[in-house]
Amino acid sequence: MDRERKRFLGILLLILFFFGAKMLTGMVLEQRAAAKNGEYPMSRDVYLLDTYCTLTVYEGGGSGALDAAVDALNRYDDLFNYSKEGSDLWKINHRTEDRVEIAPETLEMLKLARSLCESSGGILEPAIRPVTELWDFKDKKQVPEEAVIREALGRVKSLQWDLVDGAFLAYDKDVRIDAGAIAKGYIADLIKKDMKDHGVTSGIINLGGNVLCIGHRPDGSPFSVGVMDPGSKDGYWMALEIDDISAVTAGAYERCFEQDGIRYHHIIDPATGYSARSGLESVTITGPVSAVCDGLSTTLFILGEEKGKAFLERWNRENNSSYEAYFLHES
Repeated sequence: MDRERKRFLGILLLILFFFGAKMLTGMVLEQRAAAKNGEYPMSRDVYLLDTYCTLTVYEGGGSGALDAAVDALNRYDDLFNYSKEGSDLWKINHRTEDRVEIAPETLEMLKLARSLCESSGGILEPAIRPVTELWDFKDKKQVPEEAVIREALGRVKSLQWDLVDGAFLAYDKDVRIDAGAIAKGYIADLIKKDMKDHGVTSGIINLGGNVLCIGHRPDGSPFSVGVMDPGSKDGYWMALEIDDISAVTAGAYERCFEQDGIRYHHIIDPATGYSARSGLESVTITGPVSAVCDGLSTTLFILGEEKGKAFLERWNRENNSSYEAYFLHES
């Protein structure tokens, strides 16, 4: 089993539906067997968005809804994958002019990214691509040279871009965008709408650990989502009872490597260009909009618990929302 598959099955969130604390693998196998007979629950597993994704329907919509959702996932992967030539993010980062025409979905995603950047004072920084492209947590797994990181930080042009008349507009030639902090959550929100439009009334969208529920279990009870703790005996820290909302975890154990006895992970602090050192192992956010959960989890992880709680309180107050945070500290 490769590293990415292990991460998908265990690192962020273990969905526990019919089988309590039994492993997700068992649940998926049961779903596949049922799906063969056209019975619920039924699911689709695909590798998109650089991760493993599972879409599960427990009631309503059926296989047609799943097929449509997988088609939509492929479209969004084509749209938001900055490594895929022709995608909106690829066009932004390889532009030859200041203005780039983008799809309405990309526009809305970047609006949220900009809002989170403004609210957090640049802690969540969409323009951090010059730095994040230096870090390879899949293959090379090597700390970039300090001088190279410093030079890249100088090319992070925070808020030197805007969205005008349906287009991306850069005010500096160095502006390059990394939407990784909110993209999966945003796509989950789009998929939820697609599945509900196709009649799904109970389901789970799991995009590499970013979990979004559609409704509740068919018996009316909430879904149970386990939050991973790699340092514990049983592998998870706590179970959250949720329905019709999202649970997203930003964890230092997701994508990481060790060099000279120091662990480096993929959550980059835009102030230093290195992995964030906040004393946290993970932050899990629950709330109605998965994209917001995604962005807040990264923001609060970088800020640390004390400043993160203060930021979340202010965010909820200013946006009349009720997102909740769960902080797991380093052992």
